[in-house]
Amino acid sequence: MHIRSLFSNRQNSTHKAIGVVIVLAVITIAVGTVRLTLKRLSHRPPAAEASNPLTDDVEDRALSSKRDAKTGATNTDQNGFSKDTSTDKKNPAKQIDGGPVLFGEFDSNRASTNYPTRSSMSQDRDPVANGITQNSTRNNGVNGELKPTESHLKKAHPFDGDLRDLPYVPPMKRERPEREPPAVFRRPDPLASAKQTAQPTSPNVSAPLPAAPAPTPITTFDGLDFASWGDGHPPDTNGDVGPTYYIQTVNTSIGIYNKSTGVRVAAFTYNTFMSQGSFGNVCDTDNFGDPVVLYDTFEDRWIISDFAFQLDGSDNVINPPGAFQCFAVSKTADPVSGGWNFYSINTTGGLGDYPKLGIWPDGLYLSVNMFDYAAAGSFQNVRVYAFNKAQMYAGAPTVQVVFFNLPSDQFTVLPANARLQTGTPPSGSPNYMASVWNFLNSEQIWKFSVNWSTPAAASVTGPFSSTMAFWWAQWSGTFAPTPKNDLDTLYPRMMMQNQYTNIGGVESVWTSHTVGGGATPNPTSNTTTSGNTAVRFYQVNVTGGTVSANTTQSFSYSPDTTVYRYMPSATVDRLGDMAIGYTTSNSATNPGIKYAGRLAGDAASSITQTEQTMIQGTGSQQGMCGGTCSRWGDYSAMTDSGYRIAARHVRRHLFAVGRLQRDDARSRRLYVLVYQRVLRNEFT
Repeated sequence: MHIRSLFSNRQNSTHKAIGVVIVLAVITIAVGTVRLTLKRLSHRPPAAEASNPLTDDVEDRALSSKRDAKTGATNTDQNGFSKDTSTDKKNPAKQIDGGPVLFGEFDSNRASTNYPTRSSMSQDRDPVANGITQNSTRNNGVNGELKPTESHLKKAHPFDGDLRDLPYVPPMKRERPEREPPAVFRRPDPLASAKQTAQPTSPNVSAPLPAAPAPTPITTFDGLDFASWGDGHPPDTNGDVGPTYYIQTVNTSIGIYNKSTGVRVAAFTYNTFMSQGSFGNVCDTDNFGDPVVLYDTFEDRWIISDFAFQLDGSDNVINPPGAFQCFAVSKTADPVSGGWNFYSINTTGGLGDYPKLGIWPDGLYLSVNMFDYAAAGSFQNVRVYAFNKAQMYAGAPTVQVVFFNLPSDQFTVLPANARLQTGTPPSGSPNYMASVWNFLNSEQIWKFSVNWSTPAAASVTGPFSSTMAFWWAQWSGTFAPTPKNDLDTLYPRMMMQNQYTNIGGVESVWTSHTVGGGATPNPTSNTTTSGNTAVRFYQVNVTGGTVSANTTQSFSYSPDTTVYRYMPSATVDRLGDMAIGYTTSNSATNPGIKYAGRLAGDAASSITQTEQTMIQGTGSQQGMCGGTCSRWGDYSAMTDSGYRIAARHVRRHLFAVGRLQRDDARSRRLYVLVYQRVLRNEFT
């Protein structure tokens, strides 16, 4: 295993320095098929899907319809466990924040006058027959009346063995066809524009801010290599860190590392791991990727997930059995020998693509982009789920699930991910789901609220627009150049994580994505560039459940006009310092993994810890892999590893994981970065 140890103290007297630590996880290399962005312009209506008797036990059911219309109560406590009390009250719509209305049940009076029925919608879709009417046109933040659908996770068998004893089974090499996003005409948000005040001077490359280089990494070590553990393209590398271990997931394998030494403790494929649960469905045999691993800092538990399905010879998802989301949750804080519980759910009605997870005190939240089963089928809508994580951790035979289908104009809406070290959300806080898909000058936030004692009263409200001081520049390209194959940037899709912080009582969500760069990466009007790409981050204040009318920060980092920066992931530590990692390349420079950052006291909308190299690649993707190898990876993951810093007085580390290709033998290695920066008062 390659290990590199480096250390650098920040040498800037304006910033107090002697002790911080942060963790970074950046993703890179993947190979795959060319994205045909115009392919979405001509969609056929999806064919009606036949009923699926093989998945009746996990199909989504509108259980609320089985309750008396005048009672929203269930005999469970807030965690969904049995109790002997009940209530008999209706669930009326409630007005909050002077904005969108919370809808727990369908309001026929409002719908009959203000919202279209399913038959009048612009796209003839019926992803789940749950009685929802939705409006794809924004109307002062109200996007129709979203009715919750209750379902449950299917429990598989538990596993109480030691993961180090799992056998090595080589992964199946296969390419992953990419589902194309819906066509969209991006424009200024009319609601946000109405709130916009005088614009400040834009901090573009012509007006550099006072800055100093970010600290160099102190340690890097190899993650899972492509030859032994990779399963086609893209790799979708990501990871998370706990008190002892760093767990990395890729398409489609899992590696567990000692975070202090970088020594790999265990590794195995998803099929080997998930089959320990004996699901009796495709989670045993056909784990297909989009892996995610999260460490729940509130409960000291690990969650590993991916989707599973089968394709026919034309790349259609075979239905039945359809597509499943597979889950493994650790029984203890020890992911190696502490045991696991396994669960799955069928994303009935289509393929739940690009699944992204977020930890919240009251549950595990998931968003997926729903597509028709057919390879050339249409995008349907974003579906958002809440799972009762207390029941999952307890190994309950039935786990409560609530989900909503968002309006069809939404795409890639990410749930917020909270960590103990960056502040706990106040009791009863909704999960804040974020998107930047539609508008150039606002971030949109949805609020997902659930109470497990009355899941029928769950609600999704929004979107709330938070206006940006600096817009994001559109980009006329799709691929970033390298000396060999051009690489897909996934512009402008939001990248994980959507990180929540609660620092000094100020609640925020932090997000990032790829945007246009050029000479004006932070415009104050609609701008399109054909030049390079930039990485962009946001901070939106959500204190007390109120989404701020204006973003706290909105900034595109593009310190030059020649290097393409893309596929970012950002994280924030308990002091409010932020780091952002990303890929760089151009036609003369092989892909590399870089990072930059800022301190909490720095000027808003700025990067003052300038670009630093984690590792510079010595090769580029080339050749064919089910098409031109252009897919570099669909997301990355950066995470703060400060595990209970105040209580344990431990140092924080910032890990980063990425994928690079080297010329020698065209081997591909996944690197994990640890770097340290010290600030005064770290141990006070």
